[in-house]
Parts: sequence; structure tokens; C-alpha cells
Amino acid sequence: MASKAGESSSAQTGSDALYCKWGPVSYNNLVQEYNIRPEWNPVLPSKEDMAFLLKEGKITLFSDFFKFCNFRLPITKFCKSVLDYYPIHISQLHPSGLVKLRHFEFACIALGHIPEITVFRAFSFSGGKWEPRTSSRTMVPLLMLVENALFKRLCQCPSECTVILEGALVMAGMSLLWQDIRLYPSFQRDDEGRWSLFDFIDPPRNAALRAADRVLGEQEPDVLKIHLEQFLLPAVPTNPTAYISQPPPVEGVVFLLQRRKNQSG
Repeated sequence: MASKAGESSSAQTGSDALYCKWGPVSYNNLVQEYNIRPEWNPVLPSKEDMAFLLKEGKITLFSDFFKFCNFRLPITKFCKSVLDYYPIHISQLHPSGLVKLRHFEFACIALGHIPEITVFRAFSFSGGKWEPRTSSRTMVPLLMLVENALFKRLCQCPSECTVILEGALVMAGMSLLWQDIRLYPSFQRDDEGRWSLFDFIDPPRNAALRAADRVLGEQEPDVLKIHLEQFLLPAVPTNPTAYISQPPPVEGVVFLLQRRKNQSG
């Protein structure tokens, strides 16, 4: 699976005129920060390349997906199920739509439920609240969901689309970006009170949370193995630690390339 990273802010005159304005340093920083694997063949578009139409064998991924929408690779099975249902390609999603999708998935897990696509179809998200849709297209599933436990919980729990801390995404099984599998992501509140995953989308409670990762017990499985089955694409390797190997920083890459060139000269 290949990806093209571009800036969603680089719109010209429409969706068919999205040009990449990034240079190699910004692109490499994104690839490293979000561990976009070399085998997925990420490519920095040229300044003449447009986001659409897609080139053969490539897809367009916007930097805002990763920075502001809590999107990670590989994607989760639930994310894929939503794309399949409508049907829509990931490259066709606006960041404001993707952040709502990822927010819904996190909210369900934080409330102790498995995300359900039928419930997702029955909601719109506005002003920090999940509200039942009223269009005829969703009226039938809405009537069917009156007694659905997840549906009722979401209606009772206002939340806010926000950037979620990486450790919380890992705990929810929505990210594999975890650098030390000897640790389990955990948090604590500044007031030393109790916390839950839902706090991360429930301001102002999320402002009081601080990372407090704990060492795994002797027989305790690492967090990546616990959630690995929730992910789908790109292909998940047998060894989950493959996702936490960090490439050298951009400066190191530049230095090594220059040094090898000088040595060969």
C-alpha cells in the first residue's frame, strides 16, 4: 500500500487542484513521526502533482489526517467497514469527516462498547453531541436502535472531537505507535483523581491528564499484541514490534548520505 502525503491547506480552486507544497524535510518528519513503513512505498509528490486523479497504485493521504484526525496506519477493521459500507475511498474523505469517524470509534471503545456501523449510520455529530439523524435514509435503523445500549450511551455522553494522546489511542486499539513494549500506556490526573479513556474526549477533564506509563508484569502481554487483531490495512506483520522500530532522525539521514558520498569521492 502506497501513500502520498500532502497539505490539505494547499487547495487551489477545487478538490481536483490540491497540490503538494511540502519539501523533503517536512515529509520525512511526517513519515518518521507516524512510522509510515518503507514497504508501504510512501512517496512525496512533486509540486506539479495533484491529489486527484489518483495515480495507478497510489492513494492520497493528507497530513491533517495524522496530525488532527487521530488517523494511523495500519487502519482498524472498523474504519475499513465504514469505507466499504458507503462506499468511499480514504482519499475522498475530508479531514472533518475522518475526525468524526475516528472520534466515534474512540468514544465507543472508551464507553466499553464495540463500535457498530449501524449505530454510526444513525448519528450526526454537532456541537459536541451525538444526535440521531432525522433523514428518511436512516429512519429505519434509528427506530431499530431505540433500545441499543451503545446508541443510548452515546446520546447520554456529550464529547468533543480533539487530538487524542498517542498512549490513549494505543490503549483503545486504534494505534500501534508505541516505542517500548516493556511499558503499558497509563495516565494520572493532576488532582490524583480517577480517570477513564472517555476523559480524553471530555474537556476540560482531558487537560488534567498526564502520562504515567507502568512497567508490565512478568506474565502480562504487551499492549500491541492485545490489540493487534483490531487492525487491517496495510498488512499487519506477524511480529508487532516491527511497528515500533524507529528510523534515524532526518538530520542523521542527511549526514549519512553526505558522508557516504564524500567517502566514495
